[in-house]
Amino acid sequence: MNHSRAATTVKPGRKLWRTRFKLPRKVLPFSPRISINEVRPTESIDAELQHWGEVILLSDLVAVLHRDGTITRRAHHISSLYANEALAQWDEVFRFYDRQTALHKIQTAKVYLPDGSQRKARKVIQPYGQIAIQYYPLRPGVTVELEEQQDFFTPDRITACMWGQEYLRYSLPCQRLRCTVAVSAPFRLQYQLHLTEQEPRTWKQGSYQIYQWDLHQLPGYETDDGTPHPRDVLPWVDFTTLSDWEPITQYYRQDLEPPASIPTQIQKLSEDLPRESESTEEKIYTLYKYASEDVRYGRHPSELNLEKTREVGSMLEDMRGDCKDKSALLVSLLRHQGIEAEIAVLLTRINGTVSFLPGARFDHAIVCVTFENGERLWLDPAAGPMTFKDIPYNDQGMQALLLKSAAGELTRIPSGGAESNHINRKCQGTLSADCSYRFATNVSTTGDTAMEFRLRYINRNEAYQSLTLEKELASSLTGAQIEAPQFLNLSDLSQPVSYSCQMTLDQWSRKIEDIILFRVPWIGAMHTVALVNVQKRNSALQAPWPVRFTDYHKIELPAGFQGYGLPYAQQYECEWGRYHVSISEDDSQLICCREVDHLGGIIREDQYLEFKKYWEQCTRADALDVVLMKTTNEHADTFT
Repeated sequence: MNHSRAATTVKPGRKLWRTRFKLPRKVLPFSPRISINEVRPTESIDAELQHWGEVILLSDLVAVLHRDGTITRRAHHISSLYANEALAQWDEVFRFYDRQTALHKIQTAKVYLPDGSQRKARKVIQPYGQIAIQYYPLRPGVTVELEEQQDFFTPDRITACMWGQEYLRYSLPCQRLRCTVAVSAPFRLQYQLHLTEQEPRTWKQGSYQIYQWDLHQLPGYETDDGTPHPRDVLPWVDFTTLSDWEPITQYYRQDLEPPASIPTQIQKLSEDLPRESESTEEKIYTLYKYASEDVRYGRHPSELNLEKTREVGSMLEDMRGDCKDKSALLVSLLRHQGIEAEIAVLLTRINGTVSFLPGARFDHAIVCVTFENGERLWLDPAAGPMTFKDIPYNDQGMQALLLKSAAGELTRIPSGGAESNHINRKCQGTLSADCSYRFATNVSTTGDTAMEFRLRYINRNEAYQSLTLEKELASSLTGAQIEAPQFLNLSDLSQPVSYSCQMTLDQWSRKIEDIILFRVPWIGAMHTVALVNVQKRNSALQAPWPVRFTDYHKIELPAGFQGYGLPYAQQYECEWGRYHVSISEDDSQLICCREVDHLGGIIREDQYLEFKKYWEQCTRADALDVVLMKTTNEHADTFT
């Protein structure tokens, strides 16, 4: 839900005298200090310490927007430590700030020892606004405290405003979590709750409107390699004083928008790269291929912190740029051809999928082409050598801010689903009486999989490609012999990436007298993994990202053998995947077909057993043996 939505961007009020003289502002009246005596650990947390390695006793956060548009942030943190990794994180804590525009004060930094004594941490002021806080001695059972305040004396770089987000639960147990947001008139705050209905306590104090969440005895949240991003599974609050995206759009347009007067070098490139006879789509492809493939990704270290796009001359001289540079280049090339194109900024999927309120929370820039009929084509020239018209799954379905006008346009990038990352394999071969399986295979890949192949192989010679592809294919099949592996169209970004090879699997089947047990070597075969082996989970699980596997085998059977119990078919389906397999016999040939769709999504704790059952069913179906029996005259009636 949204609350207290402002009407327009607000101009700041008169500057505070503490801002003028660069003095710390008083924010404790909004959120009185909590002493360690109020949260001091007791023996009751010993079991939690041994389980989690660390228990947060207090997390007290304050964010204040003053009338002059400047911000103060205060944080008070107290933790009891036990595990070695927890202790190591507190050996030395670093803080950075710009001395010209901000003041950072460490108010309390102490170590409380199990015997009741305490030591002050050592504060070392280093050059360029860096502070090192060194805690000593640290050993299991100590408690550490850090209280700090940072005052900013100039408004945010975009406009006088404040935005941010705070989690209302952590991965570690927390005995008390207090989050306070104070906003002075003339500003107004809007906030949005995610995965919680915990409304804040609100009150007015002078010209400030206060919002406070004060929570107690929060349990920890188990995490592992399969846990989704915290924003997708933990409660949190998003807040902002911006009423719309216009200030954000104007800020990014200043930094990213290509010049209205297209530089001469860009004009010449745009005219020389495509042929006049090419269609609009062919011209877009030619220019995209140049920005994506010919211009490598990256910047010189001296320009890593530069927020604006690189100057055209420098970019073309060393032929490299980051996502901002590549997108601006492609937009300029397209516009010179009369093709409508804009830059869009987004926060990629790896950082969570929940949309934010207005704020400058983006980590990537891509390009949106709009055709005369209103259809849009999304291109990511910085993602790597993606197939034309494909975009990485990391971009798909994400909220994007299109910088097409001063007000901008908030939109959502389309999701392609499992079919947008497709691995299709066709095999034809022979199963010998000695149980060896020899076959020719052709594989076609799209989406992220195709891009990953190109990243590894596109700039290598055929000898390297052949040798490395052979190792890659053989790594998943014990004893596989790979012959003549080769890519068919690796460099053509207008087509999926395809490769072919001859493969021999010696002793792949088992022979028991007149019976052969044959296991189909499916591509992307499912197997049990640690994340789905446990009987229950205490946290959500990230389902495999969307991809489609289609596999077809046409196998010549050994003379005198035929399938038993065929045709066979099996199908399973759940919210996070679909599985279908069929095996039949046709004129002494075994026809094996399989299609698997991983659909992505988040598996909640109470849904885990459903997913576990589905995954196990698919794993068993992949591992089933096809029974082949030798036919003889005396057994002929068995198969009629």
